[in-house]
Amino acid sequence: MKPSLPRNIILDIDSYKNDHGRMLPPNIEYVFSTIVPRRANRYTDYVKAMGHQYAIREYVNQPVEAWMIDEAEQEFTAQGYSFDRKRWEYLLEKHNGYLPLEIKAVPEGSLIPVGVATVTIVNTDPNCSWLTSYIETMFQRVCWKMTTVASISYDLYRYLDGIMIKHCGERGKVNFHLHNFGSRGADSYEADILAGMAHLAAGFNGTDCAQANRNIKHYYNTNKNYGMSVTASEHSVMCAWSDPHKQDDLAAVEMMISLLEEKVAKGEGAPIVSIVGDTYDIYRLTRDYIGGIFKQRIIELGKKGARVVVRPDSGDPLTMCLEVIKILMEQFGYTVNKYGYKVLPSYIGVIQGDGINNDSLRHIVARLDKARISLENIVFGMGSGLTHDAGRDEFSFSMKATAIYDGKEWHELLKRPITDLKKQSLQGHVTTYIMPNGEIGSARDTEVPEQGRILLETVYRDGKIIKEYTFDEVLQHNI
Repeated sequence: MKPSLPRNIILDIDSYKNDHGRMLPPNIEYVFSTIVPRRANRYTDYVKAMGHQYAIREYVNQPVEAWMIDEAEQEFTAQGYSFDRKRWEYLLEKHNGYLPLEIKAVPEGSLIPVGVATVTIVNTDPNCSWLTSYIETMFQRVCWKMTTVASISYDLYRYLDGIMIKHCGERGKVNFHLHNFGSRGADSYEADILAGMAHLAAGFNGTDCAQANRNIKHYYNTNKNYGMSVTASEHSVMCAWSDPHKQDDLAAVEMMISLLEEKVAKGEGAPIVSIVGDTYDIYRLTRDYIGGIFKQRIIELGKKGARVVVRPDSGDPLTMCLEVIKILMEQFGYTVNKYGYKVLPSYIGVIQGDGINNDSLRHIVARLDKARISLENIVFGMGSGLTHDAGRDEFSFSMKATAIYDGKEWHELLKRPITDLKKQSLQGHVTTYIMPNGEIGSARDTEVPEQGRILLETVYRDGKIIKEYTFDEVLQHNI
């Protein structure tokens, strides 16, 4: 069995970057670049800037080794490129393989308006002007992924929190109202990790990304757990207890209720079970089994603080979860709170995970609101809509060179395509600042307003990690 391939930093690029160094004017000593989310998405014009801490720890701070140079020469030559060994051997000899770069970034987790630089990168060795843009692929890939997921999740947190305040008058009650169901829908092992951490950075605590806590502890210097889950069935379990000829999952439901009783008796984990309800007949399971045969056992469990959650997993998500809630209200009753919204008993509820994305969730909540059904009755799970569907273009992430130094002075660079002015780059040697009133912007170093405080901090320089943040600090930026 062959071992896994070790990562080669020289090959972790878009291939055409191999040639860009020799395309620069020969007298260029320094290249200064910015990473910017250029556009708002449909719902927010702010992003929660994430990823530079992981990218530096996992990629940038890993030194180049001799075998990497040999392998890269073979691979690029096979692709039809001319490979410049000397520049990499120079890094190896002069810098022990570490990248002579200075990276500045806004504090990890900061809320930043689109159009503003979240990261700046410049080479620190005048013989390595080619290096700044060379790392774009590996660095931006992490930053756009984590920032995009964190931004979508944070915006949904604010949205759900606002609805909850309207429905029951309580703030901060939605920590488990958007559960990460996206691990199997992620593009890769690493994409699952990045999305899993980013979702929790938004303030949610519900996740089925089993490796999120582990990686947060490693990359954000903590021993704390931030993500939690509950006992939940899947269709294979329900089918294993069911008769496929009769298509009846009564025994499976009884098994889940008994399991909850066992958990409560042992004080094991959260006293909640989620029962997937559509193996055969979601209406029968909800009305006749949950709300009929097992109703009294569920009520008794409720007296001990336990909760049963029904999960519809097919049908039209815009209507199905409301239908299930209404059946549960018929069977278990409901109260109308002082805000005029209907609330199920605390021991019974619904989770909708099928078909949930940034749009459908809001449509469902709007229907709940119209029906005067409180958000307290339902939580959501989001799968590939969270970890996969939103790409780099969600906020139009870009890394562009904005200034070069020719040995005598800095010269400003500008990209401004007449066919899409929204792709215009920043210009010059810029920084990001915050005003006393909270306004955040980017400007040339020499043009920062007098009262502006610089937000960018040096986080990496010449093989040394200068600044890192704990996950609690990342969460504090949500306020």
